[in-house]
Amino acid sequence: MNATEQTLLFASTGVVLVGTLVVFVVQFIRGRGRDGGDGSNQ
Repeated sequence: MNATEQTLLFASTGVVLVGTLVVFVVQFIRGRGRDGGDGSNQ
């Protein structure tokens, strides 16, 4: 495995991890009902 392949592998792994983390954070914020306010969780 040369340097270019290693860089591509690292970059794609980082993108997948960051994307998964963002999805979890967005779901957590929506689940708390931040926009709704007073405990409206649908």
